[in-house]
Amino acid sequence: MNDELMMDLADCAAPESIIACILRHHPDWAAPVPIEDLASSINIIDILEMETEEFEGGLTTDPDKRKGVILYKAGTKGGRRRFTIAHEIGHFLIPWHKGDQRCTKKDMSERRIETLVQKQETEANRFATGILMPRPWFVSDMRKLGDADVEHVKTLARQYGTSVEATVARYVELTDDCCAFVFSKDGIIRYTRATKDFPPLSVRSKHHLPERSLSGRSSNRTQSRPSEWVEIQGSVWLNGEGRSHCPKVLEQTLLQREGYQLTLLFIAPDEIEDAEEIEALEESWTPRFRR
Repeated sequence: MNDELMMDLADCAAPESIIACILRHHPDWAAPVPIEDLASSINIIDILEMETEEFEGGLTTDPDKRKGVILYKAGTKGGRRRFTIAHEIGHFLIPWHKGDQRCTKKDMSERRIETLVQKQETEANRFATGILMPRPWFVSDMRKLGDADVEHVKTLARQYGTSVEATVARYVELTDDCCAFVFSKDGIIRYTRATKDFPPLSVRSKHHLPERSLSGRSSNRTQSRPSEWVEIQGSVWLNGEGRSHCPKVLEQTLLQREGYQLTLLFIAPDEIEDAEEIEALEESWTPRFRR
């Protein structure tokens, strides 16, 4: 156990302050973060497989959280296993997270804060994301790769030892690009992740991929690499309600095993500006009549 680190962590409460403290103690670290070494250094005495279908991960501690054991669902590998371990470390280190934890698959992607449980799981996810993909490292590596591209997400996932899903979530949080990712299986949308400035999508979970999209036309094929970029009319993907003009969208898709598919939508800055200018111009042309 790293006593000096534990003493400094005692003064930290928020996930981000805990992450900053850990990284100060390990200036020589590089991606992928040695998450199991971190667990050992804070007195996680074991990391064990858990035979269950109900939970993805768990944490068992003594009453004062001086030591603990992390559990993960049997068969979990790679980036998902690393994220589960990091999530449970978050529960262990965030002071107000009391008692043993049993975390479901839904908990591992929780972002809401309406209830106490939601807030707790969201904080553990913020910690896991931040320690596995530290903001300054990730931003630097992402910018070196250039504009958004599915291949870049795969590169970052390999570099940081994270799943594509977790990497996409970090990517849309930190990128300067205006983009959205669509996760689907067998032509049906599972969920989407978009940057804050990306216009509202016309599709959501359980919808079919749009027929006129590149992804919709490609969902029954197989390929090992991302497709070339294709320009798509914005109305194919974007919610046109309240809009007189949708910006053009660049679309790229990657067909994965067992029917899984990852789609990237990108809007160039000048497209957004042009759409806004056209809407403003059309608004100025609209006749207004006095009552």
